[in-house]
Amino acid sequence: MPLIAWRNLFHDKLKLSLALVGIVFSVVLVTLQVGLFIGAMHNCSCIIDRAGADVWIMKKGTRNLDMADQIPERVVFQAIPTPGVAWAEPLIVHFAAWRSDDGRQENVEVVGLRRDTRLNLPWQMASGDRDRILRTGGVIIDERERLRFGSGGRLLALGETPEISGHATRVAGFSTGVGTFTTAPYVFTEFKRALDFACMPGGSTKFVVVGAAAGVAPEELARRLRDRLPEMDVLTTAEFSAISRDYWLFKTGMGLGVILASALGFLVGVVIVGQTMYSATIERLQEYGTLKALGMGNLGLSRIIVQQALIAGILGYGIGSLIAWHMGCKLPTFNVPVEVPLWWTATMFLVTVGMCILASITSVVRVFRLEPAIVFRG
Repeated sequence: MPLIAWRNLFHDKLKLSLALVGIVFSVVLVTLQVGLFIGAMHNCSCIIDRAGADVWIMKKGTRNLDMADQIPERVVFQAIPTPGVAWAEPLIVHFAAWRSDDGRQENVEVVGLRRDTRLNLPWQMASGDRDRILRTGGVIIDERERLRFGSGGRLLALGETPEISGHATRVAGFSTGVGTFTTAPYVFTEFKRALDFACMPGGSTKFVVVGAAAGVAPEELARRLRDRLPEMDVLTTAEFSAISRDYWLFKTGMGLGVILASALGFLVGVVIVGQTMYSATIERLQEYGTLKALGMGNLGLSRIIVQQALIAGILGYGIGSLIAWHMGCKLPTFNVPVEVPLWWTATMFLVTVGMCILASITSVVRVFRLEPAIVFRG
């Protein structure tokens, strides 16, 4: 039966090509749309997830990392005596205006770190030494932003002197792989410089991040800090990450838009493959009637139809996954936050197979109703 399905499928190469186009389109669209969702989900909490802190302290009502109000820096010294605290330090994340040497202005998110920070930010450098840059007061921006933030059509280079919120600064290093959910990239600098860039008064911060001592669970440490600081929101890294993702992906509706686009891509594939399979079935009704007259049951005929759909699906998946993987590797260099992990590529195989089986149902139902007597009709 696989041989019959193969010959039926390849008998009309034009219809096969149309079916493959529909499957490939759906595989690429759904893979990249979900990859965009995964990338966006990681980006809207990457600073939280990668910082290396166990507990975050912030003003009550804070819903995400990017839009937090100021709190007194003295909260650091209130947190340190709490049993189970290994270390604590302030952290600033604040929107600011970047003005290039040629006068163009862009929005950035300034991340202010102590010179001796224990935080793993930025977590990967393309050029420059992070600790040295923090000690000398330079700034670090991701290398994917070099074209956008360059002057006079040139790539942004080390040593350039843009202004941030009216304060002169120097580009001293480039991070890599540090994305952001907003259009404003993260710019890392020393804490006191960040206060100036954020136009914040001395003695203030946005967050206090805390590391747990050995053997102390983050949840337990957060409970102790809540008791000590009832006027603040105290969240574990996992809790704050989930809140930030929920806000950006669902409260703003952006995540639901990506999910809807993925569902539409799946439906397009089902419709195209279903129409192609149904058309091929109608054209061969007399052949299927002959097989029924010779004693082949409905189960055997349905296997042929489903096998045709599966063959088309596997071929389309192979082509589509290669295209999606290639685009997933290239798009981040253009600042499109797409991630296509291996587990999702494997999942897409099951999704494609399911799509093709679903598309073949109408054809199977038509064959079930087929009468063998059709062979003797003119």
